[in-house]
Amino acid sequence: MRKSVSINMALRIRTKTIRATDPQPFYYFLLWLLMFSLIVFFGFVMIDQGYGEKVLEADRSYISFLITAVFLASSIYCAIHIFKSCQNLIRAEKLIQSVKGNSTTIESSRDTEQESLVDDFINELSKIQKTPENEKSENGINQANYIFEIYVDELRSPSEILGFIIDVLIRLGLIGTIIGFILMLQSFVSGPNPSAENIQDLLITMSSGMGTALYTTFAGLIASTLLGIQQILLNKNVEQIIASLIRLSDKQSLKLLTANIHTKTIMATDNNQHVKG
Repeated sequence: MRKSVSINMALRIRTKTIRATDPQPFYYFLLWLLMFSLIVFFGFVMIDQGYGEKVLEADRSYISFLITAVFLASSIYCAIHIFKSCQNLIRAEKLIQSVKGNSTTIESSRDTEQESLVDDFINELSKIQKTPENEKSENGINQANYIFEIYVDELRSPSEILGFIIDVLIRLGLIGTIIGFILMLQSFVSGPNPSAENIQDLLITMSSGMGTALYTTFAGLIASTLLGIQQILLNKNVEQIIASLIRLSDKQSLKLLTANIHTKTIMATDNNQHVKG
């Protein structure tokens, strides 16, 4: 009994250690991949059931297909930046764990042949640390805070672009609604006067405009909602990176990272001189 309890305690400690030291790699990217796979699956089901042909016949403005194309392109754009954000988050967590353990051998992003925004941020701050105290603030602006804001804006810029595209999708749906109502009014203007004999034909003509209005509005709302969920995944990942950058910009953490960068620079210079010699 005591042996089983000790084994369970060891497993719990090991699990907590793994959760504390190893971040879930590409967690948000896997969530995006699952969501997009479901979207593609339901899209193929709708096409197989003949709904694609119905939309093609009903939507005379073809705006719903434009909305679909913009949504697919934006989803791929979001996936690329979620993937990059996951890489930056993993790199930041590795640096944080190295700082916590006071490690003197912090792996450089150049060693892994991957460009990292986190390493660029650390390099920028390390340059400021080498400058005199009276030169760290120019025109009343702290250079460290200024650099931090620049990198935060760079991280959040893809999400802002997605927010603009979401607004465009909603507006495209509204434009399709207006075009649909215009087509309905044209059936009154260009067609014969309503009477008991031609009322059925007139309703059929009006239904084409109504189909355009409804399908484009529906497509715009669905596409903007699904893209908004993807934007949330990207925002969650970006906010975690920003929190990691704040932790890495601490004076003690930055001092250790700066010393490590300086050591690697000296070693690289010595190796180059040895090769030339």
